[in-house]
Amino acid sequence: MVPWLRRLLAVALVLAVAGSVMAATRNLRPRPALLEGALQEVLAPLSGVTARMARGAGEIGRTLATLGRLEAENQTLREELERLRGVEAQVRQLERENRQLEELLGLKQARPDAVLAARVSGRTPDRWYQEIILDQGSADGVRPDMVAVVPGGVVGRVVSVTPHSARVLLITDPESGIGALIGRSGEAGVAYGRGGDLPELVMTLFAASADVKVGDDVVTSGLGPVFPPGLPIGTVTSVGRDPTGLGIQVTVEPSAPLNRLAAVLLLEPARQGEAP
Repeated sequence: MVPWLRRLLAVALVLAVAGSVMAATRNLRPRPALLEGALQEVLAPLSGVTARMARGAGEIGRTLATLGRLEAENQTLREELERLRGVEAQVRQLERENRQLEELLGLKQARPDAVLAARVSGRTPDRWYQEIILDQGSADGVRPDMVAVVPGGVVGRVVSVTPHSARVLLITDPESGIGALIGRSGEAGVAYGRGGDLPELVMTLFAASADVKVGDDVVTSGLGPVFPPGLPIGTVTSVGRDPTGLGIQVTVEPSAPLNRLAAVLLLEPARQGEAP
């Protein structure tokens, strides 16, 4: 309650008590004293005012208390909403990972060269399209040169292993070269990652007059020691000349969802695995 209102109520209370005492002892005196009469004249109109002011002050206090309680409840509801949003995001993440694991299980049953599935446990923003870290290592049977795939296509190959983790070089890294074929025409070449922030490969075709066009599918040729044949790599998005101007070079958009990998299936390298 504000100080001026508190003081006013105190004065009114004193006057009211004095008036009450005088009223209670009025019958003991033959007639009201001069001061008593003056107080009665003053208090008569003020008694109603002070009563209304007291009721108003009480209403203000109750309103302020209600506002404080509502503000606290509102803050609690906001915190609960933020918590539920976090839970919802975690549930969606788990649902996405479960869908990918179910798809990997189906792919594993279809490929005799499949070894095991592993979750993606690490990734750095500055090498987003260059490498991923898996939560399985040599203690689980992971070895260098194993091929990482998802139902959409090839992801990369294992380049280093610890007992409980493995590093996979993605096909979009410039150091990752893959023997590749144009699916429609069978034209052969080598595909390399372009690097940088773009999930894109560049494929140089061996034949200067190769039959290739935008929209063609690109698959692994199986001509190298690592990648088995027939794995989807991506789709041709542009066709042009290589830097020498003598050969044909195309850009390829990866078919695997490299931006949202949650888990991969590891295959035996081509020289050790069995072709599907």
